[in-house]
Amino acid sequence: YDMAMIVLIIAILTTLFCFLSVASTLRFIFSKQGWFWVLPFIISAIFLYLTIDPLYVAATQLDGNSSEFLLSFDRSITILIPLIIVFLWYMMIVVFRYALKLVVPDNKYMEETMRNLREARYLQKLEYRKYMKSLNTLRKRDFIVDESSGNLYPIEWVMAFDDQRAT
Repeated sequence: YDMAMIVLIIAILTTLFCFLSVASTLRFIFSKQGWFWVLPFIISAIFLYLTIDPLYVAATQLDGNSSEFLLSFDRSITILIPLIIVFLWYMMIVVFRYALKLVVPDNKYMEETMRNLREARYLQKLEYRKYMKSLNTLRKRDFIVDESSGNLYPIEWVMAFDDQRAT
């Protein structure tokens, strides 16, 4: 039973590292250096596909009655080889990512342009709010209801309209 549990843990770790490598390469495909990550993504997906079957076998034979989990030196080494290979593959992906970040420089012009654009949009939003606030105060001041005459318009406008009609 203990050997079956160890095999299951190793199979889970192998599948986990494969999943992490697939997820990492998939995320890196959508970065600036995306075309570098197509082949590693395909290799990682193949590794993940290959590790699902041993995980299924280890999980279904967890009862310990199977004679497949007999311990021998050769058997214990062959169980660890896929885990070591997949772990080294994942570490290679991580190192390759940092190497690409060092070699491929960031586009400073694009970053500064985007930062300036965001700052301009923020300032535009602030100015628009200030403009709308001052416009609303002007509208409130100009369109106060004259309670004595019941007009909705300023008295100067009414006088100008009457003068215009008279001529």
